[in-house]
Amino acid sequence: MNRFKDLLKEKILITDGAMGTYYQSLYPEDEDIVERAVMTHPDRIKAIHRSYIDAGATLIRSDSFAVSGPFIEDDTEKVQIARTAFSLAKKAVDESGKDCLPVADIGTIFDPAMEGHIFSDLKPVIDAFLDEGADVFDFETQTQIEGLSEIFSYIREKNPDSVIIASFSINKTGMTTGGLSVDNIMRFGAEEKNVDIYGFNCGVGPSHMAQILSRAPFYTDKPFIVLPNAGYPYNLRGRQIYRGDKDFFAEKMKSIVSSGANLIGGCCGTTPAFIEKLTSSFSEMKPAEKTVTALEGKKQRTFSSFYKKINSGEKPFVVELDPPFDSDISKVMKSAHTLADAGVDIITLSDSPMGRSRMDPMLLGAMMQKETGVDVMPHVTCRDRNIIGLRGSLLGSYAAGIRHFLMITGDPVPSADRSQITPVFDYNSIRFMNMAKLLNDETFSEDRIIYGGALNYHGKNVDAIVRRMQLKMEQGCSFFLTQPVYGDEDIERLTLLKQSTGAKIIAGIMPLVSFKNATFMATEMPGIHVPQEVVDMYRPDMSREEAEAVAEQVSLDIAAKIEKTADGYYFMVPFNRVKLICDIIGKIREKE
Repeated sequence: MNRFKDLLKEKILITDGAMGTYYQSLYPEDEDIVERAVMTHPDRIKAIHRSYIDAGATLIRSDSFAVSGPFIEDDTEKVQIARTAFSLAKKAVDESGKDCLPVADIGTIFDPAMEGHIFSDLKPVIDAFLDEGADVFDFETQTQIEGLSEIFSYIREKNPDSVIIASFSINKTGMTTGGLSVDNIMRFGAEEKNVDIYGFNCGVGPSHMAQILSRAPFYTDKPFIVLPNAGYPYNLRGRQIYRGDKDFFAEKMKSIVSSGANLIGGCCGTTPAFIEKLTSSFSEMKPAEKTVTALEGKKQRTFSSFYKKINSGEKPFVVELDPPFDSDISKVMKSAHTLADAGVDIITLSDSPMGRSRMDPMLLGAMMQKETGVDVMPHVTCRDRNIIGLRGSLLGSYAAGIRHFLMITGDPVPSADRSQITPVFDYNSIRFMNMAKLLNDETFSEDRIIYGGALNYHGKNVDAIVRRMQLKMEQGCSFFLTQPVYGDEDIERLTLLKQSTGAKIIAGIMPLVSFKNATFMATEMPGIHVPQEVVDMYRPDMSREEAEAVAEQVSLDIAAKIEKTADGYYFMVPFNRVKLICDIIGKIREKE
């Protein structure tokens, strides 16, 4: 491996090209994923490896991209494919007699819940590669960095002389689908001690790749790998077809090489003809010298007074309003002005709770914040927006002045509507927070956004609740808004969760304004526990004034009991009783 590392400094090395798209072009009748072909058609796969070797490729990647993802569900099959794929690549290299290396290829690592299972799921595959003698590992087409360090450390521990490559897939804007920017990736390549080679592959054609790299900063002189697609595909009878031209590809590679690439090759759509062209054009060239910029921490600023309050021990008052079902905002704006006059710290707007469509909380929030002068925190659910929509919503809201968000996975679509309404759930709240964290590091660093999560504290498995809270906090979650608190059991649970996590917890208080309201909340709202002694304080024949007096007293009692645990108070307004909420807030302040 030392010789390989020395070669990287001496000359441009050429990798192979695409496996999946090339295999499909040769064998269109095989509709299974190409990784299974190592078991069903090993001679085909070995022949493709030989084609790339004959074209001049130095690195020959095993046909095992899908062993890291959801395409192969059976863990035993993943291990079997990994073993067989690397064995075929190694045999092709050995039989060629040429100076090239087999590479253990591992595709996009994706943990949809971000719950830390990446390493345990992938370890048997890594062990299989190591058992087969793998020295070079290529983690290609990555979109996130979570979990990679643990995997890389394990490989280095098992094989100290191994070479680890990490390359990321970016789009035309220079972003991965997971929200990493080019700068994030360049920093990761410099800071991750177990990465020997880093760079980009897939996502874009050579023109856009060249443009992106022309602006990319280098924070290290580590070897750099660049494998663009042949171009952009079109769909023909359900298959993606690439029309890239090898001469144009090689011409654009000149700029990529001059940017500092040490290894070049091709991704989707490329063929042995592309690699042969690269070999004839670049294999005797020396790598261009990189201009390395000192790696410095970015200036991060947070102007939010709400954030400063919860971190200084001052308890903010948060009040939730529901956007309207129609286009009339007069009532909700009147409520917002009333709350502004009462001096609430922030207004939060729900995002179509219970799967019933309401006005967009981010657009309404921007108008409300501008008109009232009070900070607004829209809820943003992962139910209704894909990854593109979530990121676009954050960017648009930021431009409109919104700096606070409650990031939630979202209530399911009502069962009666599922034949017409499709929930998205590309992300859950943890992954969404990871996107926000990356945006704070990059796009929003001059005035970071503040985001929190919902805390459903009633579950039986306390350890699972704690772990989920910790995962959110690791992704930058600054606080938690809880479901309504009514009894001592609720307070004990919240106290335990706060002691276990150190989280900032803003306790939910929802006044019960009638006997019917109290009975409904006690009997029909899952996850909310209203003690019978609270329900017994209401009578069916109570006047509105009598019921509100009880609601006020119960709310004040809850606030007093939870004062030592709560980092703030989160009021949910029942039936638009905004004045009642303002009265309760005023009396809590009198006691402070």
